[in-house]
Amino acid sequence: MLATDFKPLRISAPDRRLCFWGAPARVLEEGDYPAKLKGTGANTGNLFIGHGLFHNTDCAEKRYFPGMATLAAEKLHEQFDTVFIPASNFVNTSLDLEPWYDYFSCSKVGLFCFGLGSQLLPDQEAALKPGTERFLRLLGERSGSIGVRGTFTAEVMWKLGIRNVSIVGCPSLMNLTTEAMARLASGRPALDKVALNFSNNVRSHSISAGAMRTSENALFQRMLSERAFYVLQNETPEMEVLAAVKRGESSAAQAALSRIAALFEVAATRADVRQALEQRMRVFFSVEEWIGCMRSMTASVGTRFHGNIAALLAGTPALFLVHDMRTLELCELLRVPHLVLDRPRTAESIVERLLECDYGPFRQQVSRLQTEWKLFLARNGLSAAQPAMSAPDADAAASCELAYA
Repeated sequence: MLATDFKPLRISAPDRRLCFWGAPARVLEEGDYPAKLKGTGANTGNLFIGHGLFHNTDCAEKRYFPGMATLAAEKLHEQFDTVFIPASNFVNTSLDLEPWYDYFSCSKVGLFCFGLGSQLLPDQEAALKPGTERFLRLLGERSGSIGVRGTFTAEVMWKLGIRNVSIVGCPSLMNLTTEAMARLASGRPALDKVALNFSNNVRSHSISAGAMRTSENALFQRMLSERAFYVLQNETPEMEVLAAVKRGESSAAQAALSRIAALFEVAATRADVRQALEQRMRVFFSVEEWIGCMRSMTASVGTRFHGNIAALLAGTPALFLVHDMRTLELCELLRVPHLVLDRPRTAESIVERLLECDYGPFRQQVSRLQTEWKLFLARNGLSAAQPAMSAPDADAAASCELAYA
């Protein structure tokens, strides 16, 4: 597929009043970093999930769920026809969706779930909390098909006896534009200005925690000599550094910086480490601002899936470093350049792989994925359209309220 052949897809539901519940489309909270981070569902990457589904759906009316205390389940159908769920990793042994099962099971509306993922490890038993398993079964009963992220999640759902699933990836990909696809077709990765992302605070659920730590730390140390920017998603010490620097509190910044340096196994007293952590870290609470920044980058690399998706949506090539099954199934589905951290990788091998990134397979796969999206929508009584891209629904987005589990 040529880049010029690409046309973004939109979901068409002209007669439906839609209630969105799940990953947020934007952050409304003002204030410090912790407050804003809470408004994203504790990870800024969630914004791409909610933004993709919310802004690429055309319907009679759409709003985010107003809250259980505001709208009784028995009254939900009076204001909405369908609940759209931009989903994240709900197939999760630590997550309890019992309150949401109780609520939605008492309603009369249909459910449409796009992007359900699993956070299990290979061969790990799906010992979900009873409320979460009941919620997943309710999704199967109330929808024509559940949209899952990849084959791994589909297999987990199959073992649970939930068979009406479609492998559709993540709704964040609905934000792809013709311009971004053209840039991916013509651009080549370079080290001039690199966006880095790490998962140093969630290494426990990786395929190989030791290999992930060694590989991430080697990459961090190698990129200290480049013009590289560390883009955050939910890293608390890193955000504490940003906040302390902004307030001019050098002692607080140094304390947080020391914790980060220990994670990356470098000396906090090094001038290049201090410069990188005090001057070249960024965090975004707006999808538009994040993508805008990624347009200025020449490459992206790291273990955060949506950190690299931000680059692709800007047309900037990215290398996905795969450390868990949820990232692996998406990378395999999308056919994006990726490197599995199942064993320690040297920094130079990662950089070499980054500079060789080829997005031809991804561009071809997007065309196939759009075909599956159309079938998935049809299974749920919806349709797809390819109109000229319109401006974001600013007024509707301004009324979004996050009700996140």
